[in-house]
Amino acid sequence: MKSPSSIELSREALRGNLRFLRRVIGPGVQFCSVVKGDAYGHGIRQFVPMAEDCGVRRFAVFDATEAAAVLRARRTDCDVMIMGHIDPQDLPWAVREGIAVWVFDGRRLAAMADAAETVGRPARVHLELETGLHRTGLEGHALAGAIARIRRAGAHVIVEGVCTHLAGAESAANAMRVQEQLRSFVTACADLAAQGIPIGLRHAVCSAAALTLPQTRMDLVRVGIAQFGFWPSTETRIQ
Repeated sequence: MKSPSSIELSREALRGNLRFLRRVIGPGVQFCSVVKGDAYGHGIRQFVPMAEDCGVRRFAVFDATEAAAVLRARRTDCDVMIMGHIDPQDLPWAVREGIAVWVFDGRRLAAMADAAETVGRPARVHLELETGLHRTGLEGHALAGAIARIRRAGAHVIVEGVCTHLAGAESAANAMRVQEQLRSFVTACADLAAQGIPIGLRHAVCSAAALTLPQTRMDLVRVGIAQFGFWPSTETRIQ
């Protein structure tokens, strides 16, 4: 059946969008293309090679199925990071393929360490911290347990980054909440470093914060909807 709708992708339009975003983000901050939801409906298979042609070398997805799609589509040795769901039985596959995985509870961290030992390759992890979104993330005793597990794992686990997600950055009404999250995140990163945990890349922002809150950009930004030429909200565009 022929669909009544279609999407036309333009490499030059994407190149222009990325040029604008990189200029806003500034030098020294790594760019990560978020392609969850089948690249926001644009198609991972079509979008990833186009983004690679435009110089993108980092991609983030929500789940393992999307990560596999990026591996099939990519033409370079680009980095792939899973921010959300992966079934425990698929963790050895992720480790074997060199896919980075967000860790937001002790069970996943332990399973990653076990998978790394089985596969014979270090597990690449990003520690997600709970700073106020109240969805997923390590805090309190869970974070202390994760630190202990990382130490026991030794070379089997490589902490490549520490991350969080800022809630409601699309609206100025959430400014105080976002600033409190940012303070909490910076403090937690400093505490981890003081305990000898290599924190790697610090990253907290999506498109809205990357565009409007320079102080939140840190080492890496995760840009989704903005790379397709859409403002995250009308308020974001006005700012």
